Amino acid sequence: MKRIVIFTMVLLSFSQSFHCKKIYQIYETNVSGVELTDEMIQKYIKAVKALHKLGPSIPQKLAEKGESEATGIELYNEIDSVIKEAGFKDYFEFVKLNAKVAWAWNVSQGDLGIARFQTMKDNGIKQIEETLANPEVPEETKVELRKTKQEILDNWEHNKKYADIAMSIVRPLTNRHDLEVIKRHQKELMEAYTGVPQEKLQEIDSSIFITE
Repeated sequence: MKRIVIFTMVLLSFSQSFHCKKIYQIYETNVSGVELTDEMIQKYIKAVKALHKLGPSIPQKLAEKGESEATGIELYNEIDSVIKEAGFKDYFEFVKLNAKVAWAWNVSQGDLGIARFQTMKDNGIKQIEETLANPEVPEETKVELRKTKQEILDNWEHNKKYADIAMSIVRPLTNRHDLEVIKRHQKELMEAYTGVPQEKLQEIDSSIFITE
């Protein structure tokens, strides 16, 4: 029985690995020839901001003109026009670049999220240890604090394990160069995606920005 379980786990692992490789191959084929540069990111940000402005009017136009093929073509042409005005050759060039940007963005945000949670964990453990070292704190309180400390460490270890697995799957969809470009423009991209000015985002939560 144990051998069957082990064989099944190995088979599933191999199947998942094969499936991921196929996805990576398809992705590389779709984005072949696309390289992220500062200039391309600036065009991308300009296009995303323009599409944000166009977006709210689309439901109204669909309601007024009906969801017909003619309406769809008209809206597509509007979107294509906005993208070309941002400096892209056509809609398809924008889509290919968007795929490269999206995965680099997701990986960079995943790394940032893990780093933020590690900082929270480290600060929490530090505070608990400082309290435990205080001779004026009652022993019964320290007992509960030790339990809390262990729970924090256990939760961190459990969640970090799955976070690492997820990141190992998505990381091959980008590369060091693309990540460096994305990090250089993270604030501008965050502003474009959310529609909220950088200064306001900084006020809301400064830790959402990469500081390294």
